[in-house]
Amino acid sequence: MDGRAGPSRRLPLNPVPDSWYRVASVDDVPVGTVFPVRAFGRDLICYRGGSGRLSVLDAYCPHLGANIGCGGFVDGDEVVCPFHHWRFDADGRNTRIPYRDRPNRGARLGSWRTLERNGQILVWYSSRGAEPDWEPPELAEATSPDFVRIESEAWLIKTHVQEIFENTVDIAHFQYVHGVSGFGAVEVVENGPMFRAVASVTMQTSRGPVDGAVESELWGMGLDLVRQRGIGQAVAAFTITPIDIDLVRASYTFFVPRDPETGGPSKYGHGFMREFSRQITQDIPIWEAKVHHKQPRLAAGEGAIMDFRRWAEQFNATPSEVAI
Repeated sequence: MDGRAGPSRRLPLNPVPDSWYRVASVDDVPVGTVFPVRAFGRDLICYRGGSGRLSVLDAYCPHLGANIGCGGFVDGDEVVCPFHHWRFDADGRNTRIPYRDRPNRGARLGSWRTLERNGQILVWYSSRGAEPDWEPPELAEATSPDFVRIESEAWLIKTHVQEIFENTVDIAHFQYVHGVSGFGAVEVVENGPMFRAVASVTMQTSRGPVDGAVESELWGMGLDLVRQRGIGQAVAAFTITPIDIDLVRASYTFFVPRDPETGGPSKYGHGFMREFSRQITQDIPIWEAKVHHKQPRLAAGEGAIMDFRRWAEQFNATPSEVAI
């Protein structure tokens, strides 16, 4: 949806909190490739020029509106519109019109602040045009030869990013939705754009029940770094990107132990990925049907839910400032 709009009636939350969001995997955009993306109610393109530089730009040519993500191509370090072959550089400036002597200096593609991290391409969204003052961390597992990176499928879900991440502090749902045999307390740590929740749970393994914990480390409203404490070493980089009002795209980038014989994921790694994918498919029907209560009637011990909501408020603009 183009234009400006406020929250939906079902989920009265600002559609796009200010944050870093994933738009692609680095594998999606090799050198010389144009990759179309839908995010924030807009059509974008990711492209990588011959020098290796990555750019994320608005998709529609300022000339006559062609979508460069549909048939556009890379030439050197520039991207070329498929309609009249106008050329644009990595900052979105028109550099050449093939049938005229000079470019159109006023013709530009909007450009986005971009970051490549942990195998993902992230862009910064701010409804107020603010520059980022933080970045997600680099994972040691992302460069370790002992771990292998695996991309999950992507899920389109009719919900809001905050609704999904609220699960990190809703510890009771682990038992009643995901079937863990028991749960305890949740501990919360806040540090600016980072929110860490450690939820004590009893996990089922091939060795029987194991008392452990699920650690979720949120960075802004687009990234959750999830680990299972007590049964193995692996991390799931869970990313959520707003697409349109009440529609997000979610996916995992898994970093799991490498099997030294096969070079692929270890037995634990396979189980780790399978379990996380199973759990999100259990959550989706609930997210897509629920409403957001601003003042929920909570049970004793559920105060971390309101702690999370207060932390999340720092990323929200007022509804009139949000374009989607």
